[in-house]
Amino acid sequence: MSIEENKKIVKSGRTGKVDLKYLAKVAGVAPSTVSRALSNDAKTSKKTIEKIQKLAREMNYYPDSLAKGLREKKTNTIGIILNDLNNPFYTEVLSSIGEALYERNYSMIVNYSKYEARNEKSCILSMLSKRVDGIIISPIGDKSENIEFLIDNNINAVIIDCFPKYNNISYVYTDHGKGAELATEYLIQNGHKEILLFIGPLETETSLARQFRDSFFKTLKKHKIKYREDLILRAEEFSMDGGYNAFKNLLTVNDQNVSLNFTGIVTCGDLLAIGVYSVANELRFEIPTNYSIIGYDNIKVTSALSPPLTTIHQPRK
Repeated sequence: MSIEENKKIVKSGRTGKVDLKYLAKVAGVAPSTVSRALSNDAKTSKKTIEKIQKLAREMNYYPDSLAKGLREKKTNTIGIILNDLNNPFYTEVLSSIGEALYERNYSMIVNYSKYEARNEKSCILSMLSKRVDGIIISPIGDKSENIEFLIDNNINAVIIDCFPKYNNISYVYTDHGKGAELATEYLIQNGHKEILLFIGPLETETSLARQFRDSFFKTLKKHKIKYREDLILRAEEFSMDGGYNAFKNLLTVNDQNVSLNFTGIVTCGDLLAIGVYSVANELRFEIPTNYSIIGYDNIKVTSALSPPLTTIHQPRK
């Protein structure tokens, strides 16, 4: 019987946690072969490793010894999974986590997902293989199989910088809606009525990002400023390069059909704002003479910009 055929049986007839022997039975190989494949053994063929690891992911399998270690043995180690270690905000958050763990005689293992669900799952499994006492994760989305995996397997986990769509997992987040309100109010109070909202890609938009966007429009409405869909600019990635590429494209090509009739810019992150500064330097326009811009996060590097970026502070602790 093929692996694909066996998988159908698993989905329809098997309940409870999958163990190594059952995984081997479904794969049609010996348990020792499964063990070697999951360990990336050099003597095991690449094809076998890929098939068994793919099946293990689909069946949400990880070794029972790891689960037992999480339940019964303390390693005084916490796994940290972030989206992007190149984002200064996350490195500052990581520093705060590290300080708190150090005070309690804990150490940490850090990895990042690069905004990819498969990478995120690999990070989780890697943390479990190292028998961490728990996981702190900034997930890609607020609802996902990876969050469900943590819940279903009773993994000690805390979600940060995200409001998950589950009631049975701990989380910590800041009020992004209030941040958007403060940023928008600031520009309105300084005389701006045509304001561009500069946000990240729709594909990775979380509930907090939607909260930021909705609060922006709610604040405009409060001041009787017309809501305009053509004043939303999305970057393809949440980074300085993403901000630079999207804003330069807006001013030179504008394939997103965004209105150029604006004087103020609200960004949902300082990295996007830094991208705007880079375009300003290249195209020879001035901030705030041509465009007034406000960021969100208050990462340290923004104070070195000229002029310094006005930004809303997001707590790290």
